[in-house]
Amino acid sequence: MLAVSSIPAAIKYKGFIDKYFAEIVKEKKYQRFEDAPVYIVFSDSQEHRSAGGLNAGLSEEKVLQNFAIKKNGLIIVVDKLQTGFDEPKLHTLFLDKEIRGINAIQTISRVNRTTKYKHDCKIIDFSYKNVNVKNIKAAFEYFSNVVVSDFDPLGDEEKLIDLYRELNTHVVFKTHFPKFKEYHTTNPDVSIIVALEDALDDYIRNQKEESKRLKEKILGYFKILNLIEFVIDLDPKYSTKLFLDFWRKYNLLYNQINKQVEIIDDVEIYFDNRIGIIAPAEYKAKAKKSIFADPKETYGDNKYKYNILKVIEKRNQEEEAIAELIADFERKITALFEFIRQDETGQRLMAKINDDGSAFSQDEIYADFAKLYRKFTIKNKDLGDFFTRETKDTLTQLCDDFERTLSGSQN
Repeated sequence: MLAVSSIPAAIKYKGFIDKYFAEIVKEKKYQRFEDAPVYIVFSDSQEHRSAGGLNAGLSEEKVLQNFAIKKNGLIIVVDKLQTGFDEPKLHTLFLDKEIRGINAIQTISRVNRTTKYKHDCKIIDFSYKNVNVKNIKAAFEYFSNVVVSDFDPLGDEEKLIDLYRELNTHVVFKTHFPKFKEYHTTNPDVSIIVALEDALDDYIRNQKEESKRLKEKILGYFKILNLIEFVIDLDPKYSTKLFLDFWRKYNLLYNQINKQVEIIDDVEIYFDNRIGIIAPAEYKAKAKKSIFADPKETYGDNKYKYNILKVIEKRNQEEEAIAELIADFERKITALFEFIRQDETGQRLMAKINDDGSAFSQDEIYADFAKLYRKFTIKNKDLGDFFTRETKDTLTQLCDDFERTLSGSQN
């Protein structure tokens, strides 16, 4: 669902989305979405075209029926349906308007209905400087004045001990931690960490149920540690850096493989409990000489060379920082793509992408690209935390951008 501030804005969105959608579903990887509807719903007035006319003559009742039975789709709304619309499959809410008070709670509740196979929901805020984040928090504090009193640090410590024992004796840890430790303490050979990540990648892909259960144990461990580490006196072994870094590495790979884009879990919260993007000191200091040269290409009508840069722009509304961050991102993405072109595995990936016989699935291409991305980040230590943090969950979009460079399209 996309909630916008006015009927003219909704109509413009509908036109732009319809046009872009018609083009994107021509690509093989997106053809499975070609039947997904894009509807618009608002209260008709004499000043604007009717909603029915924009929905191919369908009545509002028929629009809602069609939307409910489709697996994928988008519905654009202006106030109407923003509250009181109970479609359990509704997963993502895009906000291009400011919401506040009880209206904020009612609006975001559109996506919190549970149903089979739905394990989460998302709210994407397009408001200026993400004002809705503050408004939603204030609304819950005002309307949900509840004191939670079931915090039990001693009981949680017992759970932490049990989880630590399980993680410390798990076959993944016993098999791969020694090499991880060797790389970080005595032998910084890149091939060690590349082989480790490939092994974890294979485990996660081939042992789906086991890897999922392990992921849940890791989440439980970090959640409890985050709650009680500074509340009670814990044995330092429970927060040993290498132990935590190893499981964080596994968690990151699991999220990338299972495409948990934009999901922040307890492992990530433990290491960075801030919301949103804050430019790190590396961008405020005078730039050092880098391996990443300024690209000389001209980009035609498109504002940015790579589509992923549009995402970065939306996430950071501080105008002065945007240009600097995007320029830095562009240099590093260009370097990544050049690395792939030169790498032997990257050349095989390009052959798969260019294969007209369609012998290779898109998932296989994404998996190969993810391995090359990890190899690039390991070899280039000066990428910075900001770059790796913002690209790790958008690898499929990065891969799409890379494919477009091969075809000569920058749109």
